[in-house]
Amino acid sequence: MGAAGLGGAVLLGACGSSGSSGGNSPSPTTKRPPIGKEPGKLSILEWDGYQAFGTPTNKKAGGLIAGEDYTKKYGADGLTYSLIVNDSEALNKVRSGQQFDVIHPCIENLQDYVHDGLVQPWNTDLIPSFKNLNPALVKGGQLDGQQYFIPWDWGYGSVIYRTDKVDPADATGWELFWNPKYKGRISMWNGNTTNFEIAALKLGYGGKAMDHLSDDQLNNAKNALIEQYPLNKFLWSSEYSDLQPALQNGDVWVAYSWQDQWVYAKEKHLPMAYMNPSQGRLGWYCGFMLGKDTKNYYHAHEYVESFVNHKSCLSLTNLFAYGSADATIEPSEITNKAVAKSLDIGNPNVLSSADVHLQSWEPNEAAVQQAWEEVTASAG
Repeated sequence: MGAAGLGGAVLLGACGSSGSSGGNSPSPTTKRPPIGKEPGKLSILEWDGYQAFGTPTNKKAGGLIAGEDYTKKYGADGLTYSLIVNDSEALNKVRSGQQFDVIHPCIENLQDYVHDGLVQPWNTDLIPSFKNLNPALVKGGQLDGQQYFIPWDWGYGSVIYRTDKVDPADATGWELFWNPKYKGRISMWNGNTTNFEIAALKLGYGGKAMDHLSDDQLNNAKNALIEQYPLNKFLWSSEYSDLQPALQNGDVWVAYSWQDQWVYAKEKHLPMAYMNPSQGRLGWYCGFMLGKDTKNYYHAHEYVESFVNHKSCLSLTNLFAYGSADATIEPSEITNKAVAKSLDIGNPNVLSSADVHLQSWEPNEAAVQQAWEEVTASAG
């Protein structure tokens, strides 16, 4: 995640976009059946916790209201979700031929989805709330002059740790994951490319180098992760069923996390801190892509509108403590003022600061995945 309101130059450099205009419509000669003639059964590749309101896992009052407008109009029975474990796994799932109408990846894989012919551009005229989205994030989602990516959520990746268990002198940077003092109490994410970015930052390969490792740098990062791997209690896959319980019951003291776990810990008065590492935090933003062969073109656009509208974006931040792409949200609308301050709501360039490393496209993604397989195999 993956994956803030940024300066346009930062985003363009990160995702390699060659687009410079709105790119709002596919060919006007494309003939499609009207929405009433579409099957109306959407298959969605999504992160757990982001299922539309009204679906079986998101029915309780006080939950995420994103998607509510869609399910009220069309019902929830036509929505089927396949859950994302990490960005590489999601990309490979689509590459394998699995068909999805809507995909919710993070920006670092934009080029892969487009160049592999897995997605098609959106018609942003069909998404009324598109005009309210952060222009820098919008521009970052363009490729070849087309809008392939509708940004929605953003945030940080860093180290969360128990302040009652971890010596403050040890909690200064990403190297905490390598501290043998905490063996068996550490949990990194089962996200291969993210772990290589973490290793790169520890080794001093920051900035653009983090996602453009040379062969030697990649080998050094792999060896660092082989050294770190045995220190983990486990690699977490699900934020809510794996990571959150382990942090809260004390099984894990040090973990890779997004900022929402720090907010949840504070609500439960647990002694946890969310680190701003000496080498800098990771930054990410994610959004929606349209499956190339969808038979639910208009349904998909209405579904995404029901997520990027103002009330849904506000619900995202108030419930999960993530930033949203809606540039019209005001700090006064955020219920937790500490969250509003930490996200710097209203600042469109928050992730372009020097202490944030935006996760971006990796030209040697296949080599990174192969190196991660060697890391996991090292445990025997």
